[in-house]
Amino acid sequence: MRRHIYDDDIWYSFGLCYVKLATRLCYRRFHVSGWQRVPKEGSVILVSNHTNALMDPLVMLLAEGRKVVFMARADIFRKPFIRKVLTWLRILPIYRIRDGYGAVRDNDKAIAEAVEVLKNHTPLCLYPEGTHRTKHSLLRLGKGLFHIALDAHDAGAQPVYIVPVGIEYSNYFRFRADVEMQVGEPINVSQFAEDFSRATEETSPTKYEESISRAEEGKNSSGEGISADAKGKSQSDDANRARLMNALRDKLTTSLQGLFSWVPDDDDYEALWELAQLRTARFHPLSLREATVLNQREIKQLLNEREKAPEAMHTLFQKSLSFKDEREAKHISVGSTSWNHPLWRVIIRALGLLVTLPLMVTCAAISLPVWLVATLLVRRAKDPAWSNTWRFAACLPLMPLIVVGVAIAAFSHLAWGWALALTLLSVLSIPVVYDWMEQLRRLVSDWRWLRSPSLRAKLASLLQ
Repeated sequence: MRRHIYDDDIWYSFGLCYVKLATRLCYRRFHVSGWQRVPKEGSVILVSNHTNALMDPLVMLLAEGRKVVFMARADIFRKPFIRKVLTWLRILPIYRIRDGYGAVRDNDKAIAEAVEVLKNHTPLCLYPEGTHRTKHSLLRLGKGLFHIALDAHDAGAQPVYIVPVGIEYSNYFRFRADVEMQVGEPINVSQFAEDFSRATEETSPTKYEESISRAEEGKNSSGEGISADAKGKSQSDDANRARLMNALRDKLTTSLQGLFSWVPDDDDYEALWELAQLRTARFHPLSLREATVLNQREIKQLLNEREKAPEAMHTLFQKSLSFKDEREAKHISVGSTSWNHPLWRVIIRALGLLVTLPLMVTCAAISLPVWLVATLLVRRAKDPAWSNTWRFAACLPLMPLIVVGVAIAAFSHLAWGWALALTLLSVLSIPVVYDWMEQLRRLVSDWRWLRSPSLRAKLASLLQ
C-alpha cells in the first residue's frame, strides 16, 4: 500500500500502460504541440480547459507519459470505496463553495496534500473551471489553483510553474474523433510573486508606514496600538495576496484562451462558432491543428468586425443561426459544406465503404459485446458530454477478454498465421467499426448536402 499518493506503485504503473494504450485507441489522431515547454525541473501544475468529462485527464495522462496526480471535485469522493479507488488512481479532492461552507474548510487539508505533491516534484493537474462544458469558451477560473501554487511557493517548493494546456477535439461526442493539445508558455509563479511584491512596494510604500504611525499615536497602556498594528499588517497582507491571485488568474486566463478555438461565452457564441467553422471549412484543413489555427484567425476577425460594425454583424449572425438550424435539421455536418459540388467525393467514399464492408462486418462480429454495452451506457447517460467516457469504460475491461477469447479460439482451430492475423484484428476491431461508421455518416451528410441546392445558395450568400 502506498504511503503517499505520489509514491511508486508497480500495479499502478502496469495499469497506466494499458490505460494509455486504450486511450490512444479512442482517437483517430492524437497530436501534442509544445510539450517541450513543460519544465523538467521544479514543481509543475498542468492546467487545462475542461470540455470532455473523464477524457480530458486521460489525454493528459497520454501526453505526459509520467505519473500525474489529479484534483477533482470533492462530491465524487463521498462513498468510502469510491474514495479509495480514486486515491489509488492518484486523484485528490478539491472542495467548492457549492459543496457547502463546512466542506470548504476541508480544502486546507486538500491544499496541503497538493503542496506536498509539488514539493515531491510530481506533476499536479487541475481543471480550474470546476466543471466540464462542451463549449469553446472558459468559465471563471477558481482560486483553489492559485492557493496551491502560492502555498507551494511559500513552502519552499521553488520554482513553481503553472503550465497552461489547451485541449481541442474535432467533436466532443463522437468516438474516435481527433484531439489536439497545445502547451503554452509556463508561468513561473515564484518569479511572478516576487515581481508583484516588488512592484506593490514601489507603488505604495507609505500606506503601511502611515498605519504604523496612527497606531503608535493611539496606543495606550493596554497595548491596543500594537494590536491594531498587527491587524493592519494582516489585512494588508491578505489584500496583497488577493491582488496577486487575481493577477495570476488574469494572466492564466489570457494564456489559455490563445491555446484553443476560444469563443466569448456571450449571446453571439453560437453564431460566432458557426461562422468561424464555415469559413475555416473552405480551406479544407488537413489536420485538427491546422483547423484550430484557422478557427482562431476567423474568430479574431469576426470579433473585430463585430466591434467596428455591430448592427451589420448582428444581421449576419442571425443569418448564420438560421443556416445552422436548417443544416442541423437536415443532419448535414460542417465538413460537408466545404464542397460546392461533392458528387465525386460521394462516389469515392461510397466505393471505399463498399470495398471495406467485409472487414467491418468481421470486426463488428468480434467486438459485438463491447459496442452493444457502450451503446446502452451512452443511451442511459443524462449528460451527453459523458458519451465517450462511457464508451471508454466499456472498452477498458471488455476488450482484453475478447482478444484473449479470440486468440484461444483462433489458435485452437486455425493455422498459426491466420490465428495471429485474427488476434491482431480483434485488437483493432473497435477502431475499425467506429471509423467505418464515421465514414458512412459523412457519406450520408455529403449526399444530403448534394441534394440541398437552396442551402448551398444560402451558404454562398453568407460567406460572400
